[in-house]
Amino acid sequence: MDVLTQGRVRLHQMLIRQGDPDANTESILASLVRARADGIRVAVFPEWALSGFLAGPEWLDGSCLRACERGLSRIVEASQGLAVVLGTVVSYRGRLVGAAVAAEGGRRVTPAGSPLPFVPKLLSPQNRLDGASGFLCAGAVAAMEGVALPALFAPFTLNGMKVVAWCGQALPNCGDAMRQGTEMLLCLDTRPYTRDRPLGGAPVSDGVPAACCCGTGVADAGKTLFVLAGGTQARWPDGRALQAPLLREAALDLKMPSRDGAVAQADHAASRVVIDALECACRLQLGRLGLSRVVVGASGGIDSALTAALYSRVAGPENLLLANMPSRHNSGTTIGHARRLAANLGCYYTEVPIQESVDLTRRQIDGCVCERPGGGKRALALSEFAVENVQARDRSGRVLAALASAFGGVFTCNANKSECTVGYGTMYGDIAGFFAALADLWKREIWELARCYNDEVFGSEMIPQGSITIVPSAELSPAQNVDEGKGDPLAYAWHDRLFAAWTERIVPATVDELARGYVAGTVGEITGYPGDLRALFPDEASFRNDLTRMWRLYNGLARAKRLQAPPVLSLKSRTFGFDLGSAQVPILDEP
Repeated sequence: MDVLTQGRVRLHQMLIRQGDPDANTESILASLVRARADGIRVAVFPEWALSGFLAGPEWLDGSCLRACERGLSRIVEASQGLAVVLGTVVSYRGRLVGAAVAAEGGRRVTPAGSPLPFVPKLLSPQNRLDGASGFLCAGAVAAMEGVALPALFAPFTLNGMKVVAWCGQALPNCGDAMRQGTEMLLCLDTRPYTRDRPLGGAPVSDGVPAACCCGTGVADAGKTLFVLAGGTQARWPDGRALQAPLLREAALDLKMPSRDGAVAQADHAASRVVIDALECACRLQLGRLGLSRVVVGASGGIDSALTAALYSRVAGPENLLLANMPSRHNSGTTIGHARRLAANLGCYYTEVPIQESVDLTRRQIDGCVCERPGGGKRALALSEFAVENVQARDRSGRVLAALASAFGGVFTCNANKSECTVGYGTMYGDIAGFFAALADLWKREIWELARCYNDEVFGSEMIPQGSITIVPSAELSPAQNVDEGKGDPLAYAWHDRLFAAWTERIVPATVDELARGYVAGTVGEITGYPGDLRALFPDEASFRNDLTRMWRLYNGLARAKRLQAPPVLSLKSRTFGFDLGSAQVPILDEP
């Protein structure tokens, strides 16, 4: 047990580069050189350490698997003078299996008494990525081997110490026999960061030290980008614990802390941690796409202000361009906020008015006559509502796209989750962009993070207070005049919580359930809304009408808009694009 009390086991919370086994192999080999020089006896790396998380199709051509196999061979050869444990992908009877493998003295180590040279991965209900790989799980492997599941979770003997190691967050209840003589439990994991769900800790120690070694980086699932949480932990039977930082590379040496020196688990839901997750994901996203310059459409409102603050730190002010694109409906107030924001951040700024081009489009369409064979004619005209959408498309599809091209970069999508839920955005307009970093955050969280940026990150009012306090508005018509207190058709304090009751619950609240709750005065208990709903909806009819309208928006054209929106950064346990599909099925009156 001296190995476990004197810091001779090192948990490497490594940055996993998705889809790049060669780079990950080099990173692990460099870590082994440092570990050996530091007297480490057992070096541990997380799940998916060689490949990163990849969905099934990425494995079809076999090149990634071959690269993982080459990398593993090099790591085994490098295990002279210490033992190595890591999570990787192995081939088993023509299928792929996530697995924990071990090596020592230049040779693979097989779990004692197991029919396999690896421990197959357990699927975890807490890890949403597990179900997306299409790999065989431990239960299927046990059935194919004709053995009971506990037989596959026999301990490795590493440096004279019996260690039960596996991939995934949940260890099956295999009884005391499995742990007889076991000196350590070791979970290898790659959990996504989720603000609304606590991070899983080290496994229950069952009388022996236990640890969970996690990775950092991003996992790109196509429509959704996950940021890996990190948070590697170790726990001793008496309750003492150590934890690595969240969201960044670290190495945790398992030296038992004093009771006063144990590290408390970080508050994963704190505003500052959410900002760290945003910045980590956006920095890695730019890097993996080979991008350095970013253009943000800066309206003077809070969403674009938060996006600008984020990218000023991720890309640097020298690589950031803010563009205000006023029409005749834009207030001097919001234009002033955009100018102050750029000056505070020290980034580039420009103004490109759009009224002339909007007027040109209207002249071209109004009175346009369409003809068909046989003499049928139809004159076209844009409604006032349609002209609002023309403005939004002109800003993003024309101006921002052209500015990004001229600046040598990309432009952002500033949409939040409230807008995405009911489609409060214009297709090919403000829901366009290369990445939607804020699209899993409710509007109230946008305000919260803006205040945190000023108070805790910058330490001064970099985001103008006026952008935080002004009424949210698209400023597309006189009905959205911010100087008259007019703005968006959403009461965000209420609608955020209503939308969360539909999207962030496994079983969504129904219109009838909420309507009954209005009568009974229990809507606050159902949704968490702290205010007085009767101030917004004086009677049940007005409340039900709003519910029905929002439900139909959520299940109507908003589905098509979500499908066409950019990739979304996942920060919650249920995110549009991955957990919340957008199949365009018929609209129902009830959830």
